[in-house]
Amino acid sequence: MPRWEHSIDIGANPARVWEVMSDIERWPDWTPSVLSVKKLDGGPLAQGTSARVHAKGTPESTWTVSESIPARSFTWGTKVRGAATTAGHVIEPTNAGSRVTLSIEIGGIAAAIFKPFLGRGIRENLRLEAEGLKRRSEEAG
Repeated sequence: MPRWEHSIDIGANPARVWEVMSDIERWPDWTPSVLSVKKLDGGPLAQGTSARVHAKGTPESTWTVSESIPARSFTWGTKVRGAATTAGHVIEPTNAGSRVTLSIEIGGIAAAIFKPFLGRGIRENLRLEAEGLKRRSEEAG
């Protein structure tokens, strides 16, 4: 299963990073990698939360949270055109604030066939998301 990952150090505590990261409908405000997000249910981000997400270079799809540990991580996934995609968002405390690791895994026959064409766009979107998260998290809350 193809996997891509990007980590970044953020000068903000994990609670602040989680505040920004878990407010998924605001992502288009701070990362150009996400064009739109619409939560399909109320309440805070938690296991079972679903949202319609349109990321740069991908078709709009419904993502559902499969695991959530507040102020620490969440994982969600979608299935589009025969490919199951899982995205991870992990916050680790550091002496200077936080380290965030974003990851994407794509499974299915389509992923194997299109891996050479997917990597560049995925790496770029992960970088844009990480840099935007850093900027927004380091701003006064």
